[in-house]
Amino acid sequence: MAMQRTQAGISLIEVMVAVFVLAIGLLGMAGLQMASLRSNQSSYERSAAVLAAYTMIDRLRADATAARAGSYNLALVNNACATPSGSTFPATQLAAWLTELQTSMGSSACGGVTCTAGATATCVIRVRWDDSRVRGGLTNQTFSIEARL
Repeated sequence: MAMQRTQAGISLIEVMVAVFVLAIGLLGMAGLQMASLRSNQSSYERSAAVLAAYTMIDRLRADATAARAGSYNLALVNNACATPSGSTFPATQLAAWLTELQTSMGSSACGGVTCTAGATATCVIRVRWDDSRVRGGLTNQTFSIEARL
């Protein structure tokens, strides 16, 4: 009668292969987590830009006479954020709006307002921020909305 060999345990090679497969899986999960965090930050900043634009629209509608007169116009220059000057109500509103933008979206965030004169005035609000952290993101991402006063 022949003796049968039974397996007494697992070998070191099997353990090393299992650990290697587990490590590759965990590295993949870590990469997915980082991509998810970057995308969430980009989404947050886009939502903050939309909210900031609508906040400015509300400020313009609250002071429609000054907006129609062009008191809220603030140029959005490519490389620099124009700072409103003066102590008038529109200038203080614009300065507060820009401060809120930079607080919620980073120091590179900037905004601009362009209103046309007349009874049916329209205003274009632009918000620009740096979205380069996301793969394929733009350095100068811009959100723009037009509203009738």
